[in-house]
Amino acid sequence: MGRPKPTLALDFDGVLSDYRSGWQGPDKLGEPVPGAVAFVRRAIADFDVVVFSARARHDDALPAMRAWLARHGFPALPITPTKPPAFLTIDDRAMLFTGVWPDVADLLAFKTWYE
Repeated sequence: MGRPKPTLALDFDGVLSDYRSGWQGPDKLGEPVPGAVAFVRRAIADFDVVVFSARARHDDALPAMRAWLARHGFPALPITPTKPPAFLTIDDRAMLFTGVWPDVADLLAFKTWYE
């Protein structure tokens, strides 16, 4: 029996699904971010990949998210409404803590990759 894989947590909106249009409802999902399907297919060889999204708290969202993942060729992945404990997390609304506290003005000026 092999060693357990580390967990890789992936945010749904803005990481797997394009979120430039913003919130349109729990079952209104964007197109896949270019390269997302290929990345996830490669990552599952070395990680237990988990998708997280606050969107998943809405009743209509989970079935829509599962159907969206399947329709776009993603492997079946667990989906959770909260950020799970993970070896590594990829999120469009986060910054790497380097041991030096950022200036609050820099936090207020934060932009996602798609803004």
